[in-house]
Amino acid sequence: MSKSIIAALFLIAALLGGGYWFFMMRSPGLIGYQAVFLSNGQVYFGSLAKANSAYPELTDIYYLVMKRPLQSAAGSEAAEGDVTPAGQETSKPEYTLIKLGGEMHGPKDRMQINRRHILFVENLQDESKVVQAINTSKEQEQ
Repeated sequence: MSKSIIAALFLIAALLGGGYWFFMMRSPGLIGYQAVFLSNGQVYFGSLAKANSAYPELTDIYYLVMKRPLQSAAGSEAAEGDVTPAGQETSKPEYTLIKLGGEMHGPKDRMQINRRHILFVENLQDESKVVQAINTSKEQEQ
């Protein structure tokens, strides 16, 4: 083969590889943390990569767990938005942000998600309560 044919094949391979990276691996517009909403109702927070692939990857993963309210004196729990007889609204539900990895099955901090189960992704602002809680958690780990 001549040098020009080899150079042309090399150039085509480089363009194909670059195109694959650009369209499948690069995640345009994904900076910082994202909220990933799944078809099963679960929401994960983390850094999303390979958003255009069949299995996007989420790292630095957190999720929310609702704190159970204490039982009232009558022994029943108040439902969200319930109103007491005096007309005072009950307290709003509280959530705890949990870092993925401490569960019994010991998952690693990397999740590959089937793209078909992702409903939508939102970029989180640095000022959001979730990002602030993540940053506080990281500061406490150090």
